[in-house]
Amino acid sequence: MHRRGRMERELDVDAAKYTSSLHFDKEILESVILVNIAHVKLLEKAGIIPSDLAERAEKHLQGMLKNPPSLDDPRYEDVHMVIEAELTKHVPQIGASLALGKSRNDAVVTAIKLRLKERLLRLHEVCLAFCDALLRKALAESDTIFPVYTHLQRAAPATFGFVMHSYAIRVLKALQHVKMLYELVDESPLGSAAVAGTSVPLDREYSASLLGFSRVSQNALESTASRDFIVEALSCLTLIMLILSSLSEELVIFSSEEFALIEFPEEFSATSSIMPQKRNPVVAEISRTKLGELLGLLTSATVIAARQASGYNLDLQQITPKLWQALEVVEETLQMMTKLVPSLKVNKDRCMRACNPPTGVVEVANYLSLEHKIPFRDAHAFAGRISKLLYDGKLDEASLRKTKAEFNIDVPLELDDLMVLMEPTRVVHSYRTVGSANPALVRRAVEDSMVCLEDERRWVRDKRVKLEYALNKLKGQKS
Repeated sequence: MHRRGRMERELDVDAAKYTSSLHFDKEILESVILVNIAHVKLLEKAGIIPSDLAERAEKHLQGMLKNPPSLDDPRYEDVHMVIEAELTKHVPQIGASLALGKSRNDAVVTAIKLRLKERLLRLHEVCLAFCDALLRKALAESDTIFPVYTHLQRAAPATFGFVMHSYAIRVLKALQHVKMLYELVDESPLGSAAVAGTSVPLDREYSASLLGFSRVSQNALESTASRDFIVEALSCLTLIMLILSSLSEELVIFSSEEFALIEFPEEFSATSSIMPQKRNPVVAEISRTKLGELLGLLTSATVIAARQASGYNLDLQQITPKLWQALEVVEETLQMMTKLVPSLKVNKDRCMRACNPPTGVVEVANYLSLEHKIPFRDAHAFAGRISKLLYDGKLDEASLRKTKAEFNIDVPLELDDLMVLMEPTRVVHSYRTVGSANPALVRRAVEDSMVCLEDERRWVRDKRVKLEYALNKLKGQKS
């Protein structure tokens, strides 16, 4: 069912299969049908087709939403031709006019953006569920002593709740990119036609409102041929996957026998086929690989989009499936990690030992500077020597007196005082700055984040209601 135009011979069957997009058009099938319903209404509004035929066409297209046509017929190039052919069978006058003022170029990008808006709302909701799991865990573990690292070396005592909250914050920030992306694609290209607009008098603002878009695109050449928004979407998804990969890596490391700071849940683990003592954190291992997949999809889409002359080229159809694939990967991983996070158990004794002196030795330097006005670099050098004595197992009253004399630390500081300053629970409760690991400040920060989460829920709720209201009307459903 290929149109010959100036050509005398049909497209080779194998060539047709090779260039067809039918095998990945299923994702936009419903959106394409909705775009066609909107276009029929546009033609009717312009007085180009009679109302009775327009109503018949709309009813038949709405029927396709309930009983979708097959996308397996190799005679058709893409989903657009399938819809046109199906409509032509039942309402031939309208089917034959379906391409008036509408090209596949503006129709497909409108359908992609429409479907992407729906998927972004779903992505936002899945991110919210994951963030909620992190925040609940952060609140429950706000007092649970846990070491934090720099260079994968113990850096300071903190709490597991503090660590979980750090990931929640990253997700909340990533959500801002999801929202910005939604606003970016919330414009309708329909009416741009193939490349330069159309002489058919179509009310583009009307069709945009029918499809739940807030505005129309401003340049037909840009709106039909640019896939920058897909590259941006893949970048956003890669950012989310980066957060998930980082968390997964920590879970793998911290659940290892060498660290043993957390116990990886059995229901998300697997044993070895030959070594029965193993408990492998397989879910986290697979999760951290997904970033590589996302980077591959982003790179592929970017390279395909590069060096494209303006105006539509068929290369662009190969970018779209990368988007749907990336969304599936990220959503699936988010859902898996949302289930996993509540099941994490902290090995409290091991964590406390990891936070024991000298992990909090910087507090010795802080104490000497704040309480006895000793310059911090001098106090830091003294604390460094104390740290070495601890690691070597040589710190006692005699070595402490000798070290104080060597560094001219003439203050009443006994060994017991020193150990109290470095005691993990005391250290985390001594933190004063906003955003620190002090349990009280962690709880306050989590509560603030939960307020932000409610704001995000309202945003996605409002956007979903607006979009579904418009699309349900096109579908002939009651809102």
